[in-house]
Amino acid sequence: MKLSRWKLAELASVAEIVSALAVIASLIYVAVQIDQNTLAIEHGTEQDRLDFGREQAELLITEPGLAKLVLRAELNPDDLNEVERLKFYEFTTWRIAAWELTFQANLDGLMDEEVWASWDGYYLLFVEGKPGYVRFFKDTRPQWDARFYKHLDTVLGLSD
Repeated sequence: MKLSRWKLAELASVAEIVSALAVIASLIYVAVQIDQNTLAIEHGTEQDRLDFGREQAELLITEPGLAKLVLRAELNPDDLNEVERLKFYEFTTWRIAAWELTFQANLDGLMDEEVWASWDGYYLLFVEGKPGYVRFFKDTRPQWDARFYKHLDTVLGLSD
């Protein structure tokens, strides 16, 4: 049985439509998969931040003398000897590095403003109104991203 040219053209048109619909369905499927993967990565990153905060808290709780040193350093940084200052700066560097990474994630559009505001507020609770952190930031200024330091300057008034 021979197909007429008209029927063959009609079948080709139907095949093109089916093919186009299959491509659209595939693109929708890929978009959904990418969206789910993005959410999974965002949740993983948030969990990493929470885990890091927990690790910092564990150190303060379990490391003999660290909490006392941090409290002293926060309020009276000039009373620290070199070893105490080193311990405080090392502990604080990692805490602030997490803040800086969170700041950069927000700048890169990887975090919405509401989430950023809550993390920023969380970190500000540690440092705001405590002279030890003002001294720490001034002493360690070169190690921080300039945009992050500008943020610190704005929220903490660190300008010289």
